[in-house]
Amino acid sequence: METQTENCAEDTPEQNQLEATLEKILELQNKNSRQLVQSLRENVNFQNQVRLGMQKELETLKEQQRGEQFTPILKSVATVCVEYRKILSDESLPRKLRRTLSLMFDELEDILSEYDAEVFSSAVGEQRRPLLTKIVNTITTNDKNLHNTIARSCRPGVMRNGKPLYREFVDVYVFDANAGGKKSQSVRTK
Repeated sequence: METQTENCAEDTPEQNQLEATLEKILELQNKNSRQLVQSLRENVNFQNQVRLGMQKELETLKEQQRGEQFTPILKSVATVCVEYRKILSDESLPRKLRRTLSLMFDELEDILSEYDAEVFSSAVGEQRRPLLTKIVNTITTNDKNLHNTIARSCRPGVMRNGKPLYREFVDVYVFDANAGGKKSQSVRTK
């Protein structure tokens, strides 16, 4: 029995070589594991970057699909359409010129309509919509119910999807208990 114990206590060269080989395998396995973890991290980071890039492109495409890249142009068309249409009421212009201008303004309105923009005017007594209107004059009133309602639409507005392309110019009632319905100071703003 002593010989078996002595054999176990002594390492043979094959056992030493086997242990060395196992240590190298474990070392290589650990190295591979570290490299795999690093590669997975880099892959996840790359996927996140690609996903963010694709999301940004998707948002840009959605804006284009909704036609939002045309908003600055539509604002200019709305301004020209509203600001200069009043020229048509000038009786000193030749009839043929007024007809041509009328057709041009109709075409501009068609362009606005094609991109879901609409020309609008508020009715007298309607509640003022602050985002869509600009106050030109205030008219004092002793009727509380008329406060912040439209007294007169001076110039129409243009909106698209509930957002103003050109704000409507309005006169608005303002409550004053001592007022008798007189016009107040002009509030003109450009």
